[in-house]
Amino acid sequence: MDQSEKRYYQGLYGSDEIEFTKGLIHISPFGVIGKQHQNNVLQHAHNHLFQVFLIQSGTTFFLYNNQTIQIDRPTIVTVPKNTEHGFEHQTDVNGWIISLSDTVLERMIFREAEVVNSLEDVQVITLENNDLIKEIEHTIQKCVSEYHDYKDGRLLMLEYLVGQLVVLLYRLPQNQKKKLNKTDHSSKIYFRKFTQSIKESANYKKTIDEYASELGVTAGHLNKICQAVASQSPKEVIMKYFITEAQLLLTDVTLTISEVAYKLNFDDKSYFSRIFKKKTGITPAEFRKLTETKL
Repeated sequence: MDQSEKRYYQGLYGSDEIEFTKGLIHISPFGVIGKQHQNNVLQHAHNHLFQVFLIQSGTTFFLYNNQTIQIDRPTIVTVPKNTEHGFEHQTDVNGWIISLSDTVLERMIFREAEVVNSLEDVQVITLENNDLIKEIEHTIQKCVSEYHDYKDGRLLMLEYLVGQLVVLLYRLPQNQKKKLNKTDHSSKIYFRKFTQSIKESANYKKTIDEYASELGVTAGHLNKICQAVASQSPKEVIMKYFITEAQLLLTDVTLTISEVAYKLNFDDKSYFSRIFKKKTGITPAEFRKLTETKL
């Protein structure tokens, strides 16, 4: 299917909303969404989510790129953003879906480029009986418990556990990971460099031409890269980064909204607030109040 024809959801399947823990992590039961749609989750994609599916029991078919993979025993499936996938449940199924905003991975492990690039693969991992697999299962269960317990330091612990999960998946022997996509990662490497440059610059005023020049490509080529990887323009990628950073900074109640705007190199608080509301639908003050009520 052509890129432009993909069915995208901003949230989980069938929804354009998702409630992340401080904009980073969401965990939900696997199988519930399927029941809501007659056990048929049509192929779809998310342009800002990396997902780990843990199927613990039941039988389902994983749909990807004209392939149908039967899953009838404990299995982990990893799906990068902007990747079409679906499920057809044959029986009641149980497990968990761990959804990560695409920025959280780079915030946690941006120094580990090889690990980050490995997350661009669609993988089906059968949970065999060995120590590393047991550690992965245990880590996922700890993620689920921490997500639902609302203990002090919840976000910090979740970031630690998710980072541990990503590294454990990366360390699995190749013969235990069935990779379904074999794609050219050159555009994704450029895209990673672009997003890292955005973080390092931390300057909202920096132009697309300046970023392109740093990467050694034209602005038009950078646009093609961003459209291919994220289905967004470079400007949209930049805006998304700064809005996400703003949401993270706003959870720190020791900072005023003016200080948050200053840290992100916005000229003034009112301009920052207008941009934030345009992209999120609420003002920074409303976002802060909403976040505080959910902690």
